[in-house]
Amino acid sequence: MALTTKTIAVIAVLLLVVGFAAGWFLRTPAPEVAPQPEVVFGALLSLTGSTSSLGLGESSEAALKLAVEDINEYLLSIGSKTRISVIVEDTKTDPAVALEKLQSLAGKGIKVVIGPQSSAEVETVKAYADENGILLVSPSSVAPSLAIPGDNVFRFCPDATYQAEAVAMLMWEDGVRVVIPLWRGDVWGDDLAKATKDSFEELGGTVVDGIRYSPTTEDFSTELGSLNSKVSQAIAQYGDVDSVGVYLLAFGEVVPIFIQAQNYTSISKVKWYGNSAVALDKALISNPQAARFAIRTVFPNPSYAVVKTEKYGLVEDQIREKIGRPPDNYALAAYDALWVATLSYLATGGTNDSATLKKALPQTAGSYFGATGWTALNEAGDRKFGDYDFWAVREDNGTFLWERVARYQVDPGLPAADL
Repeated sequence: MALTTKTIAVIAVLLLVVGFAAGWFLRTPAPEVAPQPEVVFGALLSLTGSTSSLGLGESSEAALKLAVEDINEYLLSIGSKTRISVIVEDTKTDPAVALEKLQSLAGKGIKVVIGPQSSAEVETVKAYADENGILLVSPSSVAPSLAIPGDNVFRFCPDATYQAEAVAMLMWEDGVRVVIPLWRGDVWGDDLAKATKDSFEELGGTVVDGIRYSPTTEDFSTELGSLNSKVSQAIAQYGDVDSVGVYLLAFGEVVPIFIQAQNYTSISKVKWYGNSAVALDKALISNPQAARFAIRTVFPNPSYAVVKTEKYGLVEDQIREKIGRPPDNYALAAYDALWVATLSYLATGGTNDSATLKKALPQTAGSYFGATGWTALNEAGDRKFGDYDFWAVREDNGTFLWERVARYQVDPGLPAADL
C-alpha cells in the first residue's frame, strides 16, 4: 500500500494575474469619509477545542499579529494617520460559543471579523452576521453548502468541491474502487462526504453507505465495529484488499479513532484516506499508537496548498518564528484576509458602513496578490482557485512526522510549487 509521490494535474485555468489593490483604488472614487484614527477588526479563532491539535487557531493568531504589524508599518510609510488592531476571541471550536463571541464583538461596533475557522461555526453565526451587517472573512471554512452568493460570508480558501475531487482522484489512482466513509456528523462532514461520493462515483467507483457519528462521540467501538463489518463484506465481494478503502472525515477525534481501530482486523488491512482537518495534526504524530496505524493504512490527507512565492516565504518565516513551527496555509490566508479587509476600508475612504465594505471587499480581493497568491473570489465570495498537497505520517529514527507525498493541482497559469 505504498503511496508514491505523484502530481495529479486536473484542471487548467487561464488566469490573468492583476496587480496590487491599487487597481481598485484607481477604478472607484472613494467617498468623502474621514478615516478613523484606529480601525478595530475582530477575529474568531479556534484556539482550543476539537481542532486545537491542528494548531489552526494558534498559527492564525500569529499570522494576524504579523499582519497588524505589517499593515501599520505600511500605513505609517504612506503618511496615513489610520492604524488597525484586532480583537481575538477563542471560539473553542464550538458553534454556540462562536455566536456568543460574535455578539460580543458586534457590541463593540466591529463590522469585519476574520473567522470563524470551522464550517459548523460559520453555519451557526452567519444568520446573525447577515442580519446585523457584519462581514465574516473565514480563512478555513470549506463546506460547499455555505457557498451562498450575496451573504456576508467570504472565504479565503476554496470550498471543499476541489478537495473532494482531489481525494476521489487519488483513491482512483491508487487502485481503490470501493470506499466506505466514516464521518463527523456536522455540516462540514456531511458536505464533504457527499461531495467526495459524487466525485468518486463520477470516476466509476462505488461508495458504500458508511457510518456517521456525533461530534461528541468519545467511544467509537460501535462505529468501528460496523465499519469493520462493511469493510469485510466489501473485501469478500470484490476479492481484493487493495481495491477497498476507508474515507475518514474527522477533527481531533482521529486519535481515539485510530487507537481503537487497531483492534479490528479488516479495517487495519485497507487504505485509509483523510481530510484537510487532519493534515499536519500535531496530536496524531504525538501518539505512537495512532501514528503507527496511520502509517500502516497509508492515510494521505489533503491540505490547501499555495504557490510558494518570495512573499509567501517572507510571511511564513516570520510566523514560524512566532510559533516555533511551520504554519499551515490557512494562517497565511488569515494574513491576506486582514490585508484585503484593511485595503477595502481604505478604498471606501474609511467608512464603517458594512454594505459599502461588502461591495469593496471582493473587488479588492480580485486585485490583490498576497502571501497565498491571487485572492480572487467567485460569485459566492469563496476563493476561486486552490491546489491541494497530500500529507502522510512517516517515521524517522523513532520520530513521527508529516511528509508531503502528492499534489492535486488546479493550474492557474502560475509556476507550481515543487514537491
